[in-house]
Amino acid sequence: MKHKPFPTVYVRVSTDPAAGSGHLSRMLALRKGLKGPVKWFVDPGTISVVKERFSKTDDVFEEVMIDSIVKLKSIIGADTDSFIICDSYKVRYEEITAADVPAVYFHDSDVRSSSENVMIVNCQPRAKAYKNCLSGPAFMPIDTKGKQQVKAAFTSESHPINCLIGFGAVDSYNMTAVALNALLFDQKLKENVQPVCLIGPHFQQCEIVETLLSAFPQSKIIRNCQSVLELPVLCHIAIGAPGVSHAERLYAGISTVLVPQSKSHRSLCMNWHYEGCALYARPEPKHIASQINALIANKFGLARAISHQGQRLIDGKGVSRIVAELNRRGYYS
Repeated sequence: MKHKPFPTVYVRVSTDPAAGSGHLSRMLALRKGLKGPVKWFVDPGTISVVKERFSKTDDVFEEVMIDSIVKLKSIIGADTDSFIICDSYKVRYEEITAADVPAVYFHDSDVRSSSENVMIVNCQPRAKAYKNCLSGPAFMPIDTKGKQQVKAAFTSESHPINCLIGFGAVDSYNMTAVALNALLFDQKLKENVQPVCLIGPHFQQCEIVETLLSAFPQSKIIRNCQSVLELPVLCHIAIGAPGVSHAERLYAGISTVLVPQSKSHRSLCMNWHYEGCALYARPEPKHIASQINALIANKFGLARAISHQGQRLIDGKGVSRIVAELNRRGYYS
């Protein structure tokens, strides 16, 4: 008996640099759990930048506008054996519902689904468990790069202490510089911590960062690294923003001081803090320095606790859980 072919999945994803790379990273991770054909719909003007990240067997199209699914709907046509996955900070839930096709809608705040046909995924901490919604970090899709979780060995942390600093693909407010100033603010941190700066592809303020790094006894800059799990340097602590990179840090056992880059980030940072998966810090050098000191005090006592809790919550099984739910609903079976 022949197995029924898997349905075509139509993925609408934010790829505009202003959105960062988290939306695309989540969808690329989820793609690894989808066995059938996938057609991608990216933001206008970005296909040349992101196309190399997709499988050569997948089709990639540019949407008409940053907030539209016009191209997607024109191609999906009368294909009834299909469904949509949308992870876009611009495409509205109502647009997906109106497509009248089974769909999965990723959203990083609490949204109620008004349609049985559309399942919402909110994989952020403390997400509310509404009907027809997959809620919480258990559903965070990350690409583990085939790596198993390893308990962080803080007792073997060498000096200077490697501190990863990463604020995404753009970091338009140069929070990297704020983090570096935090380490420079405290003389002991300046002497004992080696900043490891993960610079995104769209970061425009490298000269400022390089000048600040020259004040440290030792420092590193890492470019062209698309995942925390591919870092060439071992880091056990970090200063960064919430998002997919934070989920990757948690999976890797890296304890982070989270600093919001925007008003919307503040609640995300606080929720990770309340989950025991980060320390929240205001975007002020003095407060960031204080939280780093708290993280490493008592032989990394708090860092160790955060690392343990983070690896418990982000176990790398988010993709399989989402796909299992798609199968249960008959979307993908």
